[in-house]
Amino acid sequence: MNDSHVIVLPDGRDLGWLEFGDPHGAPVFAFHGTPGSRHQIVMDDESLRNAGLRFVCVDRPGYGLSSFRRGHRLVDWPKDVAHLATRVGIEKFAVLGHSGGGPFAVACAALLGDRVSAAAIVSGVGPLNGPHAFDSMKKSEQIQMKLSRRRSRIMRAACVSQMEAFRHWPSWSLNMMTKQFALADRGILARANVRTTMELEATRLSRTTGRAVAQDLEIFTADWGFDLGAITVPVQIWQGDEDLSVAPAHAHAMHEAIPGSVLHEMPGAGHFFIFERLDEIGLALSQC
Repeated sequence: MNDSHVIVLPDGRDLGWLEFGDPHGAPVFAFHGTPGSRHQIVMDDESLRNAGLRFVCVDRPGYGLSSFRRGHRLVDWPKDVAHLATRVGIEKFAVLGHSGGGPFAVACAALLGDRVSAAAIVSGVGPLNGPHAFDSMKKSEQIQMKLSRRRSRIMRAACVSQMEAFRHWPSWSLNMMTKQFALADRGILARANVRTTMELEATRLSRTTGRAVAQDLEIFTADWGFDLGAITVPVQIWQGDEDLSVAPAHAHAMHEAIPGSVLHEMPGAGHFFIFERLDEIGLALSQC
């Protein structure tokens, strides 16, 4: 627990992960945002231990300790997760995805059958392949998503450049990024433990992070490869109504598409309320 680990997958790629909480607790596989890594989601290990939760935080391809995989698809991710779960002796587990990790949690809920007990999508990105998928975005974001949908080399180069800036000038980059967030998020990101974690996260970005970010955006804007309407496991969707990074429209779209899903709307919350309420979200997930 609290040590990073790497396994070699059947195709020879590395997969990195980190565990937090109670080693004998209810297992939750957690997927970080875009960009991010296994260090991103958990800010308070003690609260997870007290809640009886075992969080397995996994690096997606190209992030952290995990190898980049050219042509990686959303439907490929559940296979990596299932392999890791088997290796660490976990047969059945819940999944949680924050922000850009949301679609990857949805994919596990859709494709791993009885191995997934429940799923939580927190401030998660929704499907972006529809004709009106970009309507809730700012003009600059719409341009970025359209370029990503076309798998533009310009967008890929921009992602690489941005991640290199984060890696070399973390404090300045975080200051610029924070200006784009809601007031509630600025307060959370100003906390010493959160700020320190975010800056450290930036300095240890892998050299393939930019390529991974570009690939994530292409995955989000493509067809996801499965039917959200066929998901049968319990799905909880958590969304702040002041989120300026992933608009509430994403949560509403997923809620409408996934049968029986429960939508938790968080008044006054932004994008990063997960850092304050992770134990609450995890407990609700483990009780499904």
